[in-house]
Amino acid sequence: MYKVKWWNLNGENVNRLVEKIKIEGKWGLGADANTMWEEIVDCIRRSAKEVLGVSRMGSGRMRGAWWWGEEVKEEVKAKQERYKALIGNRMDEEEEVNRVHYRIARREAKKAVAVAKNNAYDRLYQRLDCKEGKKELFKLARARER
Repeated sequence: MYKVKWWNLNGENVNRLVEKIKIEGKWGLGADANTMWEEIVDCIRRSAKEVLGVSRMGSGRMRGAWWWGEEVKEEVKAKQERYKALIGNRMDEEEEVNRVHYRIARREAKKAVAVAKNNAYDRLYQRLDCKEGKKELFKLARARER
C-alpha cells in the first residue's frame, strides 16, 4: 500500500501536476457521469503518484511497543547484530559460534521484552485502579476505536 506525498504539492510541482493532468486527461463528455468521474479520479491519482511521489503507509515505529525502553531497544539491537553476523558469515566453524551467540542474544532479548512488558502493564493496571483511572480507561478505549 502506498500514500501519495501531497505535502510536496508546492512551487514547481503544482505546474508539473497541472500539465500532466492536462496531457493525460482524455476523458470524454459523452459518457455517463459516474464513468467520467472515475476516469478523472484515476487520472489525477496516477499523475500525482508520478509527479509528487509515494511513501509507504504507516509509520516506521511499532505502534504496539509503547512499553519499550532503552534496555529493550539495546537487547533487540544486539540480537539483530548477532543475526546479521550469523547470516553474513557462512563458514562452517564460524557459523556454529555465531549461531550460539545469536541464540543467547535472542533469549536475552525475549527476557528483556517480557520484563518490560509486564512492568508496563503492572503500572497501567495500578493507574486504572485509582480514581483518575476512569479518564485513562476512556482514553484507552477511544484510542482502540481509531
